[in-house]
Amino acid sequence: MSGYDISRFQPTLDYHYICLACNKLVKDPQECFYCGQLYCNDCVVQKPICKSPDCPSQGKPQQYDKIQGAMLRAYRNLKLQCINPKCKKEVSIVDLDQHQMECCKSKCQNFEVCQEFVLNESQFCSLICKYTDHLFNNAGSRKEQYEILKRYVTELQTQPFQQQIKQKLINQQLPIISGEGGTVFKWDKNKCGQGIQLTMGDTQVFLKESSYIFRTVLGDMPFESGVHYWEIEADSRTENELKIGVYSGNTLNLNAAFCDINQGFAYYGLAQLRNGHTASGSTYGKRFKKDGVLGVCLNMNNGTLSFQLNNEYWGIAFRSDLLKKGPIYAAVALLHCAGCTLKTGRPKPSFME
Repeated sequence: MSGYDISRFQPTLDYHYICLACNKLVKDPQECFYCGQLYCNDCVVQKPICKSPDCPSQGKPQQYDKIQGAMLRAYRNLKLQCINPKCKKEVSIVDLDQHQMECCKSKCQNFEVCQEFVLNESQFCSLICKYTDHLFNNAGSRKEQYEILKRYVTELQTQPFQQQIKQKLINQQLPIISGEGGTVFKWDKNKCGQGIQLTMGDTQVFLKESSYIFRTVLGDMPFESGVHYWEIEADSRTENELKIGVYSGNTLNLNAAFCDINQGFAYYGLAQLRNGHTASGSTYGKRFKKDGVLGVCLNMNNGTLSFQLNNEYWGIAFRSDLLKKGPIYAAVALLHCAGCTLKTGRPKPSFME
């Protein structure tokens, strides 16, 4: 995945924000440790040699770090045009994904009745809307309506109700953004522990309270099968490490850490793992709290959960049959003063399991 097309940025783009690998506006920027040149995160996964003519690295092992401070604030204030040609509204990079997720939806052919949206290549949000429309268009022919209902029953039998619901969720939530792909979801306002605040289109969570009790928030879309990848970007205001991972099931005390029971699997920012009623877990990865981007990969085909931090893969953290069967939800547990931002819709990095 490369950067943003420069033509979407107005006014003229500062050269410093152009990735020298893909020649586009940097996306998830990383800077060269030696000269500060910016690159897209995906363009430097394998740590190629910096292409800046002013870079003094001179054959040293290349290092790229996530931008911070004033540079990060300036980057987040950049504005780009929406990718939807019917919109082209200028939106800040921080709000771009959420805006395009909503903007690129199309109305169901039966929108006046169902008030639902679909993917651009789809006409209907469900079988019910599809055949309601067919019946309406053939209101003058009872015979044709009978044949329509027969086709509806046949198709309903080949496409179970749960599959329709799942497809409807996909239709409502997947953005039409070329080259991104991946699972798309946000945090669920109805599955959120006491005191947790959701902002930025329910992708950012933050907790600040006097108590020292873990509070859990879950994703709004259950994973039923396949491979899923998402990222957790650290919040600089965080004072207490997070527990990050997945929860298998539908019943959970949200005012406790989701990984306190056997159905919860988490990486704890103290560089430890958590699963069940254990005060401590095995050592895993590195510490994570105020900065960095943590990648999470759930492979339900193999029943594994693995993590990477700033493109450094840590290997498989958990392997369990509980990770093969849905519903499974992305989960984060926050303590006292902590937060993070959820990033979805991205393909799993090739270096992960």
